[in-house]
Amino acid sequence: MEIYKLEISFPYDADEEKWIRVIQVSEDTTFKKLHKIIQEIVDFDDDHLYEFYIGKNPRNRVKSISKSSKLSEVYPLTGYKIYYLFDFGDNWFFQIKKSRKNLQQEAGVKYPRLVHSTGVNPEQYPEYEE
Repeated sequence: MEIYKLEISFPYDADEEKWIRVIQVSEDTTFKKLHKIIQEIVDFDDDHLYEFYIGKNPRNRVKSISKSSKLSEVYPLTGYKIYYLFDFGDNWFFQIKKSRKNLQQEAGVKYPRLVHSTGVNPEQYPEYEE
């Protein structure tokens, strides 16, 4: 089975240090499972609606992706990116880029796995000062 290396980021993050997480997942991972993985990585409460879609940028939706679709059914993509929108009120947009090179599953390694992390997780419900 092939392993995909995915870079998950905020496409328009204004912080000095960008928030990026790189994970390795199996090619048969569904988008519902990818949602759960991202929720765990970003440490959000899984209490809102979400959507995955294909587009040229976060505001340009070309096609929605079914939660039951597998990564291998969507990749490869040419000229488009995958976006994950969580919480239709606060609009947490994440961009997902797949490495061009696929890996082979390693014996004894548990997937999914986090292989790189940059930046501090955002607060899902920040306490605003008045």
